[in-house]
Amino acid sequence: MKKVCIRVERSFGERLRLLLVDLGLLDFDYPITLEDQHLLLPLRSSIDIAVLSELQRQSTSLTLVERKLVPKEQRPTSLTEILRSHIPAHILPKIPHSLDIIGDIAIVELDEELTPFAQEIGQGIILVHRNVAAVYSKAGSVSGPHRVRALNHIAGEVRTQTVHVEYGIRIAVDVADTYFSPRLSTEHHRVAELIQPGEMVLDMFAGVGPFAILAAKRQPVTVYAIDINEQAIRCLNRSLELNKLAGKVIPILGDCRQVIQEQLIGKFDRIIMNLPHESIRFLDAATAAAKPAGAIIHFYTITSEENPLEKQRSKILALLSRFGKGTKIGHTRQVRQTAPHEAQVVLDIQVDGTDTTMIT
Repeated sequence: MKKVCIRVERSFGERLRLLLVDLGLLDFDYPITLEDQHLLLPLRSSIDIAVLSELQRQSTSLTLVERKLVPKEQRPTSLTEILRSHIPAHILPKIPHSLDIIGDIAIVELDEELTPFAQEIGQGIILVHRNVAAVYSKAGSVSGPHRVRALNHIAGEVRTQTVHVEYGIRIAVDVADTYFSPRLSTEHHRVAELIQPGEMVLDMFAGVGPFAILAAKRQPVTVYAIDINEQAIRCLNRSLELNKLAGKVIPILGDCRQVIQEQLIGKFDRIIMNLPHESIRFLDAATAAAKPAGAIIHFYTITSEENPLEKQRSKILALLSRFGKGTKIGHTRQVRQTAPHEAQVVLDIQVDGTDTTMIT
């Protein structure tokens, strides 16, 4: 159909587009197109003569024209909209409203009643999220020393490697063989903003390295990143190439307790412990890695109705009293909900005057 457009030279095109958006005049249902080194910006409604005159004063080549334009393809906006005709009405409410998108791979959790429709759901996710190329459903929980979960491929490309972008950094991830959660992006950023220039930082359970990479990108610091998962260290090395951070992050493959004991006693100003279900077992190793003058420990753990945050604080303080002195817990916050009655939380712990003793 014919559409009224503003025709303007390309050099003024972006400025005009922003002005039309502010005025509510740009029609987003039609594409901005190129015509003889000029842009055609489709209008939603007629333009006031005074407004047009002012725009023409800023760009003498600006004119109103009519052109035959094809509307943009209208994509569905929700899974429910797509699946209404494919899934029985009584289980439609169980369609997931959230999913994890890591790079261009989506991971979704499906109710048991939805599993027969997994392929349709996967294809629907690709239709709604134009940046998604592959979809997997969860086939178990995160488990084992490598912190991975089983996945079922349900739609799109059959691959598990991708590059995730977060706060301007690029993170190489293999969703099948490594642990990474985009839901921790705010926490990655928060910790990076707290780190001071020149600090020595230890990431005890680095995984593919989101804490380490963002910290090293934001500040002139050295970060030691330990993980027991060989594939995670491979991904971290790839990310260091992508972000030009070679030498600022030191990847180490191995058990963090052994690595600290053998080479990292008393070296660090700041220590990150993101292994929420097991981090409490490694508090002695963390305090041993802290500089004798003290350090900040970002400690992640799980709270529940049976083991609330205050109970966790008391337990942690009692343990820390065995490893150092002058210990205090400052900032605490809930990072995310991990189950109906369970949450991951972070406690920022100041440990002063550690004695670098480890329990073996």
